[in-house]
Amino acid sequence: MKKFTFKLESVLSLREHKERLVMQEVGALTQELARVKGEMTALEEERAEVEQNLSRRMGNGMSGAELQGVQAYIKGIAVRWQEELVLSEKVQRYLDAKRGELAKCAVERKAMETLKERQREAFLREQDEEQRKLDEETVLVHRAATARSRE
Repeated sequence: MKKFTFKLESVLSLREHKERLVMQEVGALTQELARVKGEMTALEEERAEVEQNLSRRMGNGMSGAELQGVQAYIKGIAVRWQEELVLSEKVQRYLDAKRGELAKCAVERKAMETLKERQREAFLREQDEEQRKLDEETVLVHRAATARSRE
């Protein structure tokens, strides 16, 4: 009996490989987004801590130069937070695009798998039909031989 071979197996393999690559990119972007959001959270916590310390130190008396230094530091934290926000939005947009690409890759791969399965089923039906015909011929030959031997 012949073995089924899918003529587009290389195309299917290529699509599976592309889907895996895009999936890895989605994973890397997800990690990057989590890192950026973690950095934003850390900056928010640092700013809150500095502001709390500033309130305590102002109660004990603080020079104008010290106050300006702390305010500049807080402003620097705010600027870094804003930069991280812009970066997170950029990463999120890229991640959304990659997720769309991943969905497209999955559809393309699934289409090839469906085609492969349909061709395999057609091949098996054809094999069954050939086997049925061979069985019928064998039965007819056997009947003819049996009939001749009875004569």
